[in-house]
Amino acid sequence: MAGVYGEIDSRATYHRVLGEATEYVRGILNQRPDHPTLQRILKELGTMKRWTENGREPRIAERASVEVGLIAARELSGATQKEGLFIEKLFALNNYFEDWPTDEDAASASNDDFNDSQ
Repeated sequence: MAGVYGEIDSRATYHRVLGEATEYVRGILNQRPDHPTLQRILKELGTMKRWTENGREPRIAERASVEVGLIAARELSGATQKEGLFIEKLFALNNYFEDWPTDEDAASASNDDFNDSQ
């Protein structure tokens, strides 16, 4: 993984990773449907999809309202390696969605860029 957006280097990759994360959560919820944290994550991922499908650019207020990375950090600590990779995807999705960079900016983003903007 490279930089603040992990493997996400374009809008197309964002949508692919969003789909992978959504399917992962659905798979777990099929076995444990009463898991409140994963229910909330699934809802947030669905919101992110809705606000970005068909080329729509999320509004600044919408981008600021997504907390899937924070939820993962707070609620999914002590994860297995597979869960850890899932959490990394959630962080990358959250950062990408929040910044909503151009494909060019996403492809060249690094953690230094993120740290400099903080």
